[in-house]
Amino acid sequence: MSPAVEAAETTSRPGLVLGTAGHIDHGKTALIQALTGIDTDRLPEEKARGITIDLGFAELELPGLGRVSVVDVPGHEGLVRTMVSGASGMDLVLLIVAADEGVMPQTREHVAICNLLGIERGVVALTKIDVADADMVELAGEEVSELLHGTALTGAPVVPVSAHTGDGLDRLIAALTEVTNAAGPRTARSGPPRLCVDRVFAVRGFGTVVTGTLIGDALDVGDDVIILPAGQRSRIRGLQMHGSDTRRIEPGTRCAVNLQGLEVADLHRGDVVTKPDRLQPTTSFDAAIAWLEGAPRGRDVMSVELLCGTSERRARLAPIGGALEPGERGFGRLHVEGDAVALLPGDRFIVRGFARIEGAGATLGGGEVLDVAPPHRRRSDPELQRELAVLSRADLDAALCERVRRAGYKGVDVRELVPETGLTRAECETRLSALAELGEVVACGANAWIGPAVVEHMRAELLAELDAFHAASPMRPGMARAALRGSLPGNAAGEAANLVLTRLESSGMITSEGDLVRRSDHEPILEPAAHAAALRIVEEARGSGLEPPSPRDWAERLDVSPEHFRDLVAHLERKGELVRAPGDLWFARDAVDALCEKVRDHFKANEELDTQSYKSLIGTSRRTAMPLMELLDELRVTRRQGDVRVLRPGASS
Repeated sequence: MSPAVEAAETTSRPGLVLGTAGHIDHGKTALIQALTGIDTDRLPEEKARGITIDLGFAELELPGLGRVSVVDVPGHEGLVRTMVSGASGMDLVLLIVAADEGVMPQTREHVAICNLLGIERGVVALTKIDVADADMVELAGEEVSELLHGTALTGAPVVPVSAHTGDGLDRLIAALTEVTNAAGPRTARSGPPRLCVDRVFAVRGFGTVVTGTLIGDALDVGDDVIILPAGQRSRIRGLQMHGSDTRRIEPGTRCAVNLQGLEVADLHRGDVVTKPDRLQPTTSFDAAIAWLEGAPRGRDVMSVELLCGTSERRARLAPIGGALEPGERGFGRLHVEGDAVALLPGDRFIVRGFARIEGAGATLGGGEVLDVAPPHRRRSDPELQRELAVLSRADLDAALCERVRRAGYKGVDVRELVPETGLTRAECETRLSALAELGEVVACGANAWIGPAVVEHMRAELLAELDAFHAASPMRPGMARAALRGSLPGNAAGEAANLVLTRLESSGMITSEGDLVRRSDHEPILEPAAHAAALRIVEEARGSGLEPPSPRDWAERLDVSPEHFRDLVAHLERKGELVRAPGDLWFARDAVDALCEKVRDHFKANEELDTQSYKSLIGTSRRTAMPLMELLDELRVTRRQGDVRVLRPGASS
């Protein structure tokens, strides 16, 4: 990549990003230039108007810490979206307040945004002390300290400084060094690599370049990447930080990425560069929401502006479990309009309205993403609130258990958890296996997991269904496995049903015989009327020899339903008193045994038996002769060989 990218892209060895905040014309850009020697206003319009319009970038050398990336944001009221875009990657903030003006509207809104984004470390620079007297400087300091009281930046050091004369710059550097040394990363330093794009441009001879702050895992030259939400595929041709080429970019670093095979028109601010198959863009997510003190009560679904990462979307915010009260925290669901957004649990966002509120511009509140694949349930459902309370605890294992538990009978495929949590498949499986050892989740199949309570519910339901079947059909030996599984809710995972049936069988509570499942202590029994009908069937079968009635005629003679007749003859077959032949014919056992003996006697003098001789030997009509021939084949007495039958080896006795 060309040195032409140098001015735009920087990084920090500590992996932290410092961003500015503050009201327009309070001297943010001038102070950054005094500290770094870099004028972050690069656009002609910025030069002409003397204000920052877009994000600016520089690097600051801190004694003993090395270089820290600096993001300079605009302070104009109409450019808050751009400010949030820059603040999304900040780890700590340099709040700039002009000593001659003190706290102004955008100071308040920027502080509110930093607080909502969870930026907990920062330094206040009281600028322009060269044009303010001592009383003004003292008053401005007191005013800003009062503004920060109760926020995450409470107690942040306040340093008077003049970018024009250089007065206080050393003290400011010292304060920034101390705060930076104590600060930790605010954004993710593990999980899928994510570069939220804030600039897109082309470099002659190199092609399309995007810039942003990398979070998650590192990126390397040659990595295959995907750009979300559109889903374009690309490969990293080159990487740069501090204006120098590098083979690898670590998280917490501002960088430039040269993407292969894409045009500038293919990419936009707000896009996310990441690894394939690690993120799934969403159009709805549940979140923990902090509502600002001056915001109107959020009782109904409202239209808002959603700012997350470097993206901007219209969205509908629906409170969950009650109204969003001013100054309070609650839960809500965001329905994104237009393109989906690539988010993960833990990501921060801002919501703004379309009218100013006192002390915070149009900002209504902000929050933390809890669930990017929310369940389809009513917002008033207390169970949904309970789940979100668990997900808000930032306990990965508890969150995994909750995701498995709430999936109910369907269970969770571990592959679904990857884009929902940001974990790799291996990480998910390792954590779930450990939770399974504790009895918190249950593995069923290669990829599926269910909750232990679901296993117990399924166990009880399967046993109850089996008991009901035995009570309704006492003469049947068991219930078809497929029918038993089908008694569970339609969304029950097949692997889960098999797991529960296997456990029941291992415990001795049920027994499987072929495709039939029964209670282990179940013995088929006949009620008196059925017993009498069964005796009559056996008697008539013996009397009919090899010419039994058809099932339909038999059922009519017995005055029973065809279904009941089939149950009776199946019972008698299991007891060995009847034999079923192809064509749904039922013969007495002794008649079939006698026929087998006749056939064996034939083969004592003959090597084969043709069809005509077979019919004569049987001595019945074609209606039963052909099924009986097939029956003896099934009984492994004979074997068809062309147009004749021969005796099977070993069937002579």
